Amino acid sequence: MLHRYGWEGFAMFAIPNVIGCTLFGYIVRTPERSKALVEKYARAMSWFAIVTIAFHAFFIVMMMLMHCENANPLLTRFLPFGIVIVGGVVALLPSRVWPYLALIVWATSLAIGYSLLPIENEISQSRPWQDVIWLTPIVTFGFLFCPYLDPTFHRAIQCSPSKHAFGVFGITFGAMIGVTCLYHNVILETLTVGIGIHLVIQTLFTIGAHFREGARVNNRKNRRRFVCFAFVAGLIAIEAAHRPHAVEEGLTNDYLRFFVFYGLVFPGLVSTFMATRRAFSTKRVMVFSIVAVASLPFLEWGYIGESPWLTVLPAIALLVWLFASYKKPTT
Repeated sequence: MLHRYGWEGFAMFAIPNVIGCTLFGYIVRTPERSKALVEKYARAMSWFAIVTIAFHAFFIVMMMLMHCENANPLLTRFLPFGIVIVGGVVALLPSRVWPYLALIVWATSLAIGYSLLPIENEISQSRPWQDVIWLTPIVTFGFLFCPYLDPTFHRAIQCSPSKHAFGVFGITFGAMIGVTCLYHNVILETLTVGIGIHLVIQTLFTIGAHFREGARVNNRKNRRRFVCFAFVAGLIAIEAAHRPHAVEEGLTNDYLRFFVFYGLVFPGLVSTFMATRRAFSTKRVMVFSIVAVASLPFLEWGYIGESPWLTVLPAIALLVWLFASYKKPTT
């Protein structure tokens, strides 16, 4: 976002992201409400975890291909999958270890970011900042609705003493997003040891958390299936990252295409089913699928192409559907 749209792009990404994550705690509020949502939407949350694991596998390959042009193709396949496997092992750590692990990962990343000061203010953006005006609705839609399908968020609120814990999380999460500003230019040229450690520990922690909580929302019968799907999705993402690209920035474009899940599919599921209190009926799922598939060209032309205004249309369509089919809670 920084290199495409400048600081306006960073604000478009960071502000709705932090607000959406923070609001989750204040909207869900109690462990009981979270458990009810998990029980009802466990399958969708499982797929959220699977896609997130695949997304991070893709990211690992992207970093390797960007900075190791002559790397052995076997290495750029087996090492990322090895990291996914290690993430799966991390998921087996006892529950009491996770808060300390999270603190260590966060503090280490913050320290590495501090070592990269001062921040570089000059950015050579590749696209006009005015594009942000058109992209903000779909980005905001995604970040405000996505957290409700994130099983790690539900785990957090079920274990937190107060909903205000998500206010604290908003601050700490904002700090992590801010760290990216400290290496946004460096990472395009080289991958330093510090940045490498930061990326690896963050990736391992996220993969491990989603393996753990994605499996947890399933019953025992479906947990093995979830783990198998997660590993297969990781393999598919790794192979997708190796596909030949017609243009130099093709790898980055594929990275952005992953956000169709976080900007359209998952938030669309939340707005269409969870927010409206509607069941996953065959008819409603089919209509949603048609809307989602029909929206893909608009997002492609908007994000990858040069018509950002088209991304507003899917957001409008899903929000209109939300308000038109909203079902008031029974008392």
